[in-house]
Amino acid sequence: MSKANKAKGGNRTVVIAAIGLAIVVAALLLVWRTMGPQSAAGGKTVTVQVVHEDGSSRDFTLNTDEEFLGAALIADGVVEDNQSAYGLYILTADGETADESKQEWWKLTKEGEMVNTGADVTPIADGEHYELTLTVGYDGF
Repeated sequence: MSKANKAKGGNRTVVIAAIGLAIVVAALLLVWRTMGPQSAAGGKTVTVQVVHEDGSSRDFTLNTDEEFLGAALIADGVVEDNQSAYGLYILTADGETADESKQEWWKLTKEGEMVNTGADVTPIADGEHYELTLTVGYDGF
């Protein structure tokens, strides 16, 4: 087999692999879009309880047309708009700023259960209840 024929065969393998990879990526994207978090359009009322470091708390009732929690929190002034490369990073809630040097951070929960998405991609529906709790320590979150 000549060098030219070997090169053609190697190029064909690379092209076939690239096409296969593109098909797999497209399929995964389709699955994520159909089975990922879905939001509800239209007006809704969501309650967010902010629990401060000293144990005090404040409830916010958000009447919103937003589809995701992060946008509703920003629009109603519950949190400051602090975008990072990965989306909304909640550093300040209800005027209290987490001190990162002390490993403080705002934990987002829904009905007491940890939320597995960031606030800006957490879909909301009418009547839901969320909590933002100032938490110390990164272990076991």
